[in-house]
Amino acid sequence: MDEFTLSLALFNFFPVVFTALGMTFLVLWLHEGRPDNTPFAVVAAVLVVLGGLTKASWKLIFTLSGTDLLWLGNALFPLIGPGFFMLAILTLATLCRQQGRTLTQRPWWPALLFIAMMLVLAAWRTWGLEITRGWFVPMMLLTTLGNLGLSALLIALSVRYRRWWLMGLLIINVLMIFLLQPIAMAEPKTVMLHWIEQTLTAFGTLCFTVAIYCLWQLRCGYTPVR
Repeated sequence: MDEFTLSLALFNFFPVVFTALGMTFLVLWLHEGRPDNTPFAVVAAVLVVLGGLTKASWKLIFTLSGTDLLWLGNALFPLIGPGFFMLAILTLATLCRQQGRTLTQRPWWPALLFIAMMLVLAAWRTWGLEITRGWFVPMMLLTTLGNLGLSALLIALSVRYRRWWLMGLLIINVLMIFLLQPIAMAEPKTVMLHWIEQTLTAFGTLCFTVAIYCLWQLRCGYTPVR
């Protein structure tokens, strides 16, 4: 973090903007399919956006003042994990209804139960077992299940629509997720490595946003460019 530049800190907000747009289109798509789940979709989407915003804000504050608000930097996965997982379950329920099947009348209920279990596990590892950053593994697992699950469902939807280029955009987003993992663990973190990390993040979120926008347009009866 010592070599984090102002331009790089500001660039961190681009993925947040793309994510906010993508979450907006996803909520609109979910509302078209199952309006009864809209409040839960909105809360989940807000959590995902807030997660990215806290991380970007932490880096900007550190760059400008040198103040390391560790709690702000650590808020990413505890926020986006529950958000992505809830969105994945709601997307699955919506796709089931489109096929004339009912997953459950209240799909948010099992999602909330699983999220609560993971939060309890995170609390037990952190305060019960006194593991340093014991919360990280459960929250990372929740994020991975939600993010990859949501991506897989949207890829399947793209295949159903026979929009192969949309499937390609979503696959690129998944590839960016896997590419970012070794970069996140690399040490030392140079300025160049930070730029690569944030560029890949921005590109992945942009691909996701374009894809979900087009899927929403298809749901509304419009025909995006093939």
